[in-house]
Amino acid sequence: MEDVKELSGEIIYVTTPERAINYKWEKNSNKLSREIQIVSIEDIQNTDMDVFDNKRILLNTLLVKHPFIPNKYIEIDRTEEAITKSKLNCLGIILRYLGVSEYETTFALENNATVTTDANGNASYKFVEGGLKTKKISTDNETRKYYRHEAFSGEFSIDNYEKAVDMAKKFGLYGDEDIYYLLQNRNPQDLNLLKSQEVKIELTRELNSSLDVAFNLSVSGIFKLNANYNETISKRKKITIETKLIF
Repeated sequence: MEDVKELSGEIIYVTTPERAINYKWEKNSNKLSREIQIVSIEDIQNTDMDVFDNKRILLNTLLVKHPFIPNKYIEIDRTEEAITKSKLNCLGIILRYLGVSEYETTFALENNATVTTDANGNASYKFVEGGLKTKKISTDNETRKYYRHEAFSGEFSIDNYEKAVDMAKKFGLYGDEDIYYLLQNRNPQDLNLLKSQEVKIELTRELNSSLDVAFNLSVSGIFKLNANYNETISKRKKITIETKLIF
């Protein structure tokens, strides 16, 4: 059985105590990615695992490690919502410390591929023909989940700038090119500070890298995943957040 003292898998699958042990003797168990962790329901209920929206963990739950928040997991069929919300929240905190006075975001989702397996069990990507199918959320009635407009006092100081840097590191976003650019161009030691910006930030890597790992579990056939999980795992999407900033 997995050592649940450390829940560190990119993907965690929750099963019975018996299956958490005996799956290792099945035919394809040696083909499972090392980033997949199989944990029993009893053991995981004895941990202090933090799950997005306090989702209750049941048998056969499939969880993804949160890309921005340490020690937090997301049920895999809610990754799109959770990652988008978290990116907006983390970005909003950083921008507040950087002295933003207005912050507006719009979310866009593009379906661009379906993943299947070939005769040898290898992943095959079928890309959408005729361009990407885009669902762009732009009106208040349609975008209660993904549209945000905020206004702040715009106060800014060296201390707040340092807090912004600390927050970017805490959320794992310091290496993000767009976030790093903002930090560099709002450095109070620079006399020519950024005053406004419109930019598109992609979440494609954060979402699809976890789905690729989960696909490995799905095609192994060791565990039977539910229909919602299989649907989520089989799709590849491009998520873009458009931001408008005024400092």
